[in-house]
Amino acid sequence: SQAAKKIKPASILEMTDANGLMRLMTAEKGEETPMEKYIKYKNDLSLWYKEMDEYGLTKEEQKVLEPYFKSSYGVPPSQEQMMKMLMDENICHFTLAEANTARKIVGKKQMSKIPELRQKVLDQAASPCLGHYVWKCGIGPQMGYSFSVIHALAYSFIGYQTMYIATNWDPIYWNTACLIVNSGSLEEDESDFDEDDEGNVVEKKERTTDYGKIAKAIGDIISRGIRVSLVDINKSNFSFQPDPDNNEILFGMKALSNVGGPIIEQILAHRPYAGIADFMARCPLNKSAMFSLIKAGAFDRLEKNAATEMGLEPRIYVMIYYISKVCEAKKRITLQNFNGLIQHDLVPEELDLQKRTFNFTKYLKANKKTGKYYVFDEVCENFYNKYFDMENLEVINGLTCILQTTWDKIYQGVMDGARDWIKDHQAEILEKYNTILFKECWDKYATGNVSSYEMEALCFYYHDHELINVKTNKYGIVDFFDLSSDPDVDYYFKRNGHDIPIYKINKIIGTVIGKNDARSSITLLTTSGVVTVKFTKEYFAMYNRQISEKQEDGTKKVMEKGWFTRGTKLLVAGFRRDDTFVAKTYKNNGFHQLYKITEVKNNGDIEIIHDRAGMGDE
Repeated sequence: SQAAKKIKPASILEMTDANGLMRLMTAEKGEETPMEKYIKYKNDLSLWYKEMDEYGLTKEEQKVLEPYFKSSYGVPPSQEQMMKMLMDENICHFTLAEANTARKIVGKKQMSKIPELRQKVLDQAASPCLGHYVWKCGIGPQMGYSFSVIHALAYSFIGYQTMYIATNWDPIYWNTACLIVNSGSLEEDESDFDEDDEGNVVEKKERTTDYGKIAKAIGDIISRGIRVSLVDINKSNFSFQPDPDNNEILFGMKALSNVGGPIIEQILAHRPYAGIADFMARCPLNKSAMFSLIKAGAFDRLEKNAATEMGLEPRIYVMIYYISKVCEAKKRITLQNFNGLIQHDLVPEELDLQKRTFNFTKYLKANKKTGKYYVFDEVCENFYNKYFDMENLEVINGLTCILQTTWDKIYQGVMDGARDWIKDHQAEILEKYNTILFKECWDKYATGNVSSYEMEALCFYYHDHELINVKTNKYGIVDFFDLSSDPDVDYYFKRNGHDIPIYKINKIIGTVIGKNDARSSITLLTTSGVVTVKFTKEYFAMYNRQISEKQEDGTKKVMEKGWFTRGTKLLVAGFRRDDTFVAKTYKNNGFHQLYKITEVKNNGDIEIIHDRAGMGDE
């Protein structure tokens, strides 16, 4: 149909009869489709003979067409039927080469060659009526769709096999197969090796996981009432696999972020595991992989009983245990930890001199070493003169200096006060310091809740969606799937004699799970399913880019990541068109196309922003 748009209307009439080429390719509104015609003629084959009578075909001509039409009830769908028909000496007497050329023209929709083919059929047909019938009813429907018999045979075998599997095995197997294909898992699980130009086996670069595709496939399967589980460290494999015992589909580890093929092989090689501690001992992994596995619920089943005893969600229990092991907690506090104690504001005011002396010494060692001396600048002199004896200083070549050994003795004497404080408050300081170290690690890797963990690691919510409790009525938010597939027109206005529709604008909310830069679109996981959201190129670019600020040392500091990164929660205004939500607002709407949801409160309220870093505050 796209090719047909390039052809001038006059030439369309020239290349076919008055009904036009477009009717041949796809039935016009209200007109019978080839499939509908096939069903009708199969139920009453006399209608086909009546059609041929109406085209003026003689009984002899109808008899000639029977071998090519009758077996498919007057609607020949295969390319072989068309070729044989054209090659029949009593019809168009095409050569084999000419019939094959006709097949390519029709099958590949070579629009520029269709007028010539039509004329050839009419010129070589045994009669004008036969030529018009063959063109209209034999070739015309194949311009919409036709197939090769060998192609159809192969797919028929596959179709029969799939029907047999779907109806004779536990449905969980069939549903798992559908999820694997629709999520693209087969593409990602292909061989990790390839051949170079010289035939040598080389390792292939791992494909980038299409999280949007995975999330949509999972969303579709869940919407049909089929359960998809979390990762199970003792059961999950590379890809999705059926779990008939629990009537669910096990999530595949290959779809996890930060978990590649070698890591999965390592996990499989050491199974089974008794719990998180056993796993860490026998299958040591880096932090990124471990946090991804924990957030994906890989250890939930193993630690469920222990978590219940503690009154905790299994995921939180496992996360606490793991962070407590990797946050580099101290077993004993000494003066070597004094810098950390200062940074975390754990040193009391009465040790102010010790803090100042400690930092002063760090400065001397880093910047003022010259031979066996520390050479003072004005700042050093002012500090030293305020707290220490000037008789220990020397002036060399006009510069104030102090022997390093002399200063070390002074330093050790001052820091004895800090040593005594640490010794007297060892248990208290140790507990506070380790608590801070744990919290820093938690804030870096584990902020959020179980639902946000699942979005980060799995790209779907096994538990409730993070936005499930938002007060949709308060904010005018609707369910995308409740909207009509055609945009609702609010009103029209005239411009240059044309009625311009103004669409009714709705708002939806969801979590970003993927984006397509080339199409200026994002994949949004709403509380009821996966939605594609389309923006204009300019608007998409404005919110997609990362905002950085140049520092004094020339480096760039990231001020704000793009809003279309996975896990960002958004409110989008616009309208539905088919299966896409088109971001759009008008001046009189009083709100913007896009907002970032920065907080979801326990009472269902949300905090949102529109302006990006550096654009102002709203």
